[in-house]
Formats: sequence, structure tokens, C-alpha cells
Amino acid sequence: MDDDPSVTADEIGQYARRARLDPERFDPAAQAAAIEAQDDLVARLDELEAPTPPDREFREPTEDEDPNAAFLSRCDLHRTDDGVLSGLTVAVKDNIAVAGLPMTAGSPLFADHVPSEDATVVERILDAGGRIVGKANMDEFALGGDAATMRFRLARNPNDPDHQPGGSSAGSGVAVADGLADVALGSDTGGSVRFPASFCGVVGLKPSRGLVPLTGLVQFSKLNDEIGVLADSVADAARTLDAIAGPDPRDATTDGAIAEAYVDAVEGVDAAAVESLTVGVPEELFGGDPAVDRAVRNALDDLAAAGATVREVSIPHFEYAIPAWWAIAMMEITAYVERNGSNFWQRSVGDPAFTAALDEALAERSDELGDYPAEALLYGQHLLATDGPEYYARAQRARELVTAGVAEALTEVDVLAGPTTPMVAPAWDGDSYLEDSTLDEAVRTTGPFNLTGHPAISVPCGRNDGLPVGLQFVGPRGADAATLRAAAIWELIDG
Repeated sequence: MDDDPSVTADEIGQYARRARLDPERFDPAAQAAAIEAQDDLVARLDELEAPTPPDREFREPTEDEDPNAAFLSRCDLHRTDDGVLSGLTVAVKDNIAVAGLPMTAGSPLFADHVPSEDATVVERILDAGGRIVGKANMDEFALGGDAATMRFRLARNPNDPDHQPGGSSAGSGVAVADGLADVALGSDTGGSVRFPASFCGVVGLKPSRGLVPLTGLVQFSKLNDEIGVLADSVADAARTLDAIAGPDPRDATTDGAIAEAYVDAVEGVDAAAVESLTVGVPEELFGGDPAVDRAVRNALDDLAAAGATVREVSIPHFEYAIPAWWAIAMMEITAYVERNGSNFWQRSVGDPAFTAALDEALAERSDELGDYPAEALLYGQHLLATDGPEYYARAQRARELVTAGVAEALTEVDVLAGPTTPMVAPAWDGDSYLEDSTLDEAVRTTGPFNLTGHPAISVPCGRNDGLPVGLQFVGPRGADAATLRAAAIWELIDG
């Protein structure tokens, strides 16, 4: 801690008022002495030795090798040829720490930040035989959906470069769709894995809450965040989840997490497996682009024709999902940034170097922050300064209702199904799908399942005007294997 003299009477008064206490109740001299003694106690933590980043080589991608801007940096990290990911190349979204490589979180504020320790999922990828080939492009601070939020390179949809690849794990989706990586890690707070999966025409899995450790992730929302997987096939998504799932002693939110046999769940899927599948179709997930709805309903008809049981269901209280998701997300990201990346409510190991980097960046270079995340933080401060904490509590009650509603809809079916996104990939020169007037509509099929913690997977199910359409399966909490199995059954039928 700083070697400054004891706090002044004015400072003690400020602390009291911030705590909504009467400054007159405190004796300044006595409190200054007490604070100094307690600072000495806390300062013992300065004795902890900071880790040193490993010496790992990386380089900038070239336009020739990466024309659609999947990557922000390229590398070649490989530890073993043994493991469930042996032979697979992996891209890692640039808000997930790979020690010794820059981790920008898509922002110029962190262009020079290099973490010293691998995220838990990165350690597990390397231990499972995966070869990490680069840090994937992303929207700034995982907030985006238009060109302005891609601060370093504009990622483009491999199906049509004039169209968006989907945010915020844009580069992860492009890397897989362009064949530059077999699988990619992304983060998903309201659909940021499933949007690029749907728009680019690949598989995108958001796991159950608490199944995959978040140690080493630059957070957005402690409740809604999940590290997910993009892949060219359901089988490779299952292999990747097999590698990264399970308890992490550095992330207490994973306590009690039970990893299933994900690879076994998708292997050997055949006609008999199709006939055993029961799918619930909530009307609440439809109502977007009519062409997208038609493509998804045609896919569900194909499932039924192949022997699956497909029936209409309803999700009670679903109308509260997006208001609750937005209130929670905005207040959590604002509190996280306000405290320099220290989340006092997340029981996981943080990175002091990152908190220092965020503090320095916002104190000295906040003008480098893009408009979209700046406006989000401004709104978050508005919430925190007004009735936000009350609405945070209301949102948690709404979350409980929506979670029970999804569980009720799943009572007599294996999975729910509907469109992943209400639209296909918009053109880059068109309107952003995350404008204020359309945000709730854009994420209403993805964000609710971050709120409730249910696993959700997007698989391609057709095209509209040459652009992919995504079909989303949602399973019970903790039943990621069954959710992957449903996706594998569709993949079999789709050919």
C-alpha cells in the first residue's frame, strides 16, 4: 500500500458520508490511528510475489492468411499429443487469458496488457492435447454488434464479407467458419457465442452456469457470463466441453459441478436415438424474421418426420427475461469496471495486474474507450445512482420466475427448440441489431438462457438469401450432454 501519512479528518468525513453515516460520530485522530494500523495489516499482502509471464512467441496475422479478420494475434502453443483434443487447433477469444500473449479484450485500453497466468480453460485445452493457434478478434469489452465496436480489425462473415459475423465472439466464429481453427473458445453473456454460430453457420455451445471455470476471463456480468465453444461439428464441441468442464479450485462458482460424458453422448447417434428424442417448441421463441421462423419450423418438421416427438410448449413469465437480464448485466458490468475489475461478489481468483491496468487506463486514457461501451457504463452509473439496486433485486426475483418457467416447459420434453437469433446476419452498412430500439428483440432468444443458466446450443439449419440460419436447443440445467445429443441428432438428420 502507499506510504502516505495517515488519512486526514476531511478524508474520514468523506468516507463516512459515502457510507451514509454521520461524520460527527467519529473522532478523526482515533480513526486515523485505527486506519493506519489496519493498513499495516493489509499491506502484508504486498509480500506476495507476482507471477512472471512466460516467454511465448506471437505475431500479428496477415491479411492474406486471415482475410476476414478472425484473429488479433497468432501463436502456436502445444503441450502434448495425448488427450481428447489431440489433433485439434483452437482459437481463444481475446478476453480469455493466455499467459505471455496480449489480452486486449478488444479495446485499445489494453493493447499492451500481457497476463502472467493462463486462464483455467486454456490450461485444460493444452493439457488435453489442443493446439492454440491465436487470440480471436472480438467487440470491445464483449459489447457490440456494429463496426464501431471492432476496434482493431473489422471481422467479416465468411459466407458474405459484406455481412456481420455476429458479436461479440466474432473472431471465434470466423476462425471456425474459415477453417483457421477446428474449435474456438468464446464468452457468452447474452448470446455472444450463439450469435456468431448462427450468423456464420457453425456450432455454438453455451454451457450450464457453473460448469466451466471463468478464472482468467475478463468479466462482463458475473451472473450471465459463460465461456462457451464454437466448432465445425457437434462432436468437436463435445470434445472441447469434455476438456474444459468441471470444478476449479480457483473458481468457487464451479463447486459441485459434475462433468458428464459429453463425447459418449454424441457418439453412436442413429435412427433409434432420433425416435427417443422429445422436443418442446415454445411460441415465445418465434416472431422474428418470418424467413428465419420458417427455416426453423421446417427443421423441426424434419425432426418429427425422422421419428422425434415434437410438441408445442410455453414458458411462463418469459416476458420478464430480457428486462431482468439487462438490469443485472448493466449493473454488474458497471460495478466491475468501477472497481477496476475486482468483483467483490465473485468467489474466484483475480489478477491484481489486470486491476492495476484497468485503473491506469481509465484514469489516464478513458477517451480511448469506444462509444458503445462508454454509453453502457454511463447507463449503468445511472442505474446505480437512482433506483438501480432496487431493480437489481427485482430482476433477481424475475430471474427466479423465468428460471422456474423454463424448467416447467422442460418438464415433459428433453429439450426446447427455436430460432437461435431472430434474424440472419445483417449487412455491415445496415442498422446495428443492438441499437437501443432493437436490443430487447435481438437477444430475446439467447439472453434468457444466460439469465436462467440453462445450456443452449446453436446448430445450422438452412439458409435465407445465402446466409445461415441457426436452430437452438435448450436443455435442463446440468444436462449439457442431453443438449449436445439433441444437436447431434439434428446434425445426423440434416446430413
